[in-house]
Amino acid sequence: MEIYPLLRMPPFRGITEEELLSLILSPEHARRLYKPSDFIAMQGETYRSLFILCSGKVRTQMVNAEGKQLTIETLKAPQLLAPAFVFSSENRFPVNIEAIEKCEILVISQSAFLEFLHQYPIVMHNFLRLVSDRTLFLSQKLNAFALQSLKSRILNYLRIHGSIRNQQEVAQILGVARPSLARALSELAGEGCLRIEGKEIQINETDAQKYL
Repeated sequence: MEIYPLLRMPPFRGITEEELLSLILSPEHARRLYKPSDFIAMQGETYRSLFILCSGKVRTQMVNAEGKQLTIETLKAPQLLAPAFVFSSENRFPVNIEAIEKCEILVISQSAFLEFLHQYPIVMHNFLRLVSDRTLFLSQKLNAFALQSLKSRILNYLRIHGSIRNQQEVAQILGVARPSLARALSELAGEGCLRIEGKEIQINETDAQKYL
């Protein structure tokens, strides 16, 4: 496990290597390794320890009772996983967390992390800011799905990512079935909002203005 990437994480900025080592080297903590496609956590499982993604990349997804999946985001190490829920009154994972690459997870007990927060107020301040920023991200994500049409979401995705390489993966990110995504792309092209050449897609911002 590399210590220096962890020191650059937002929660641990402002403390020394020795101070961080006092937390992560405790024998009560666990180190877990995962292969690609392994599930690190399942939605609804009890979450009473802090999970730190030390290496690798994961995908977080919500699944409803009918099995419909919505990809929330892709996270690359180093990251805290679901930090806002470790101290919640309902200590359960809000999403499935799936390894995309080989992953190393450090599992720190809730009580040890809470003691560390009290011992180092700068870490507590950093952690509260991180949780607040995550809340802002999720509220923006909810706003996108609650108030924007599918075509608006597609155009915003393209503005950020530039292309759609895998329609099934993007459909999960946008929370729709793949045929619905393909149909909306075709309609946007027919309206002149998009020019599609193979997997290359360009936005005609003049015609796309109506979807802002």
